[in-house]
Amino acid sequence: MALQYTKSEAKQWTKQHLKGLEAVIFPSFTPDLRELDEEGIRYDVSHLIANGFSSALVSPESCGMTFEERKKLVSIVCDEAKGRMHTSVAVMQDTVEEDIEMLRHIEEVGGTFATLGHPIQYHPWSVEDICQMYKHMCDSTNLAIVFYPGRLHTRKFHPSYFPPELLPRIADIPNVVAMKIGGGSSLAITVMSFRLCGEKILVNDPMPERWFITVPEYGQQWAGAGPFYAMQTPEKPRMVNMFNLLREGQVDNALDIWWEGGGGGGSLDESYFHTGIVTALSDKYAHWCNGGNGGTVRQPTGRLPDYQKERIRAGLKTLGFTPREPEEEFYVGRVNYAKGVRLRRYA
Repeated sequence: MALQYTKSEAKQWTKQHLKGLEAVIFPSFTPDLRELDEEGIRYDVSHLIANGFSSALVSPESCGMTFEERKKLVSIVCDEAKGRMHTSVAVMQDTVEEDIEMLRHIEEVGGTFATLGHPIQYHPWSVEDICQMYKHMCDSTNLAIVFYPGRLHTRKFHPSYFPPELLPRIADIPNVVAMKIGGGSSLAITVMSFRLCGEKILVNDPMPERWFITVPEYGQQWAGAGPFYAMQTPEKPRMVNMFNLLREGQVDNALDIWWEGGGGGGSLDESYFHTGIVTALSDKYAHWCNGGNGGTVRQPTGRLPDYQKERIRAGLKTLGFTPREPEEEFYVGRVNYAKGVRLRRYA
């Protein structure tokens, strides 16, 4: 499928078109967890659009799936979102070869861009090895690339967990159009990234409390991906509104929205920066509480104990939302529950 830009146009196209908030979308499964639930996935895409998000990031690495299932998830999301919102994919497979295969698949099925980290099992031998590995992957595709160093914890090269001297070099790769800062990293990394790359590519800090600095001071125009649906609904798109107000220079009005929830940042958690574990189950639960499809996911993934669900529901009530009922609907998925599917009883 033809891209909306050429490789040489990617940087300029992105500056013109990549604006607003990007929300993450996780897989939905049939209640027996044996197959992807295509209808539930499409429901969530439409719900993100109704929330006013400008882009959806597919998170195929968030739970147990085969490589072919991950590709199918990407295909479903890109098809449902086509012409309605931008789509990206978190590309962090096991090997460089798998990353390249996924990049080619995203391009074939009409994804807008890719958020490219490093292969999870990649071991960097040197700073130069990191640069050449990344360039090799970028050269394999015409897709616009969002550089994501968040899981490459190469502290042996620099205390920031990533060699700063590589940031402008990677930003100079023709189809690298943006950089996503890992959620939960220090503010110093954010400032360093804007100073080193902000004139070359878009820099994105996904943490809402940082936007009060990054938007007015550095001109951040796009943020995510994050589970922002845990903090808003289509009827009250408070996170979208807050980000847009900041971009318009209305900082006081944006602060009013921020303080509605006591200054809380929802389920974006610094633990992700250190563990690399995506909290798919808790984020899907919060999304379901605010209107998403829900549905449990396969292992390995983070657990969802009752006390965490209670905390999520209490936070939503603080923001003026009414969490959805009944709990059984979450576990089978909203779409399936509407068809009469229920959890099996053993007593």
